[in-house]
Amino acid sequence: MNRLKIMVLLFVLPMYKIQAQTQNRLTAEEKASGWQLIFDGKSFAGLQKLADGGWAVKDGLLMATPIPHGRQMDIITKASFDNFELTFEFRAAKNTNSGVKYLVTNTFPGQKGAYLGLEYQILDDLHYRYPERGELRSVASLYDLIPADPKKKVKALGEWNTAKIIVNGHHISHWLNGKEVVAYDRSSPAFAQLVQVSKYKDLQNFGKAEKGHLLFQNEGTPVDFRNIKIKPLTKAK
Repeated sequence: MNRLKIMVLLFVLPMYKIQAQTQNRLTAEEKASGWQLIFDGKSFAGLQKLADGGWAVKDGLLMATPIPHGRQMDIITKASFDNFELTFEFRAAKNTNSGVKYLVTNTFPGQKGAYLGLEYQILDDLHYRYPERGELRSVASLYDLIPADPKKKVKALGEWNTAKIIVNGHHISHWLNGKEVVAYDRSSPAFAQLVQVSKYKDLQNFGKAEKGHLLFQNEGTPVDFRNIKIKPLTKAK
């Protein structure tokens, strides 16, 4: 290694260390306003794998790992939440198909042991193609129910996107890179009709849970998460 390369490394490595240290942390202002970390960047504390494997913690990232047997391997929060503002960053790769579910429960009749809930879709819209209902399963959509705003701004593959989900009573919104891209009232007749023509039509009371876990999906394609933070909202507006 020549002298120039050594000098570059000596400059870059400390910068990388500083950047890594600033991830997965709360500022004093965030702490004072009630924000909590879902992922500490170092461990699975507060999280529970639903299968043996599927996830790794490395370089401050919560990373979906390859699945050898083809079965989905998800991870959920041990805690449940009702009204909240959730923010997280995600990085997709080619053919990524994942999602973050919220208000997740495992008490649906006929679905013993299955953790199900509303889903913020994470997808490589450029290369991954659903054979059906694709417009309802694009990135930031309410999966299989409401498509995200087609004017949404998505970062290039390999770059970090910032997502936000707000659950405030019956009113829920999805955000992507600072813009609201989905908004709905889950108590409305319109929402009930959407459920009746979706894959959830046979799930009694789907979308009506008052409280539930957060779930991060690993369906066998690469996806990374970081800076997962939640602020409980004590009273719906």
